[in-house]
Amino acid sequence: MIKKDKIRFNKLKELGCIACRKKGKHTEPVIHHIRKNTGLSLRPSNDDTIPLCPMHHNMGNQSIHLNKKVFESLFGTELELLKETNMEIIKLERTDIFYGGIKE
Repeated sequence: MIKKDKIRFNKLKELGCIACRKKGKHTEPVIHHIRKNTGLSLRPSNDDTIPLCPMHHNMGNQSIHLNKKVFESLFGTELELLKETNMEIIKLERTDIFYGGIKE
């Protein structure tokens, strides 16, 4: 894995599950790769990733892998969540620049 991917993944872990955040919770995430224009054997880009806890990733009844329609009706599409995630990463980066990583 290249350095920029490690940095992104660390930011995703810092954010926590994007679905749980909508409920005001912070949970430890795993990295979910969004599959767009890729086949089953092709790995999606590490830029197309969102943080999801195991329950929202592939273990719960509302998970993206087990019940995508329900997941998307509750939390938004993968692309909408990717956009939200990228905006949250920008906010984290601004906090790091202005406050040296100190968060309120």
